[in-house]
Amino acid sequence: MKYLVDPFKKMFEFQGKSTNKEFWIFFTVNIILFTALGFLRNPLNIPLYVGDILRVILCIPTLALGFRRLNDAGINKWLFLIPFVNLILAGLPEKKQTLS
Repeated sequence: MKYLVDPFKKMFEFQGKSTNKEFWIFFTVNIILFTALGFLRNPLNIPLYVGDILRVILCIPTLALGFRRLNDAGINKWLFLIPFVNLILAGLPEKKQTLS
């Protein structure tokens, strides 16, 4: 539950770091939510705009989480805006700190 609430608490924090686990749990739950909504929309007579509202609500936390994830991986965070490439980059392991 922590991994689903933290992205909303840190919604406007585009700096910092987030773990691989945090990113993928949030992303997977979003995919499951939208898939279920797509299948259940017609049988339950859910209006089309409900999915659009959910996308808008989840847009900022997903972007902030993705930016923090790429910061943790040591990659330029603006690459998260490239579709599909962002998912590959977000899966990279965290950047190891070197002692100097």
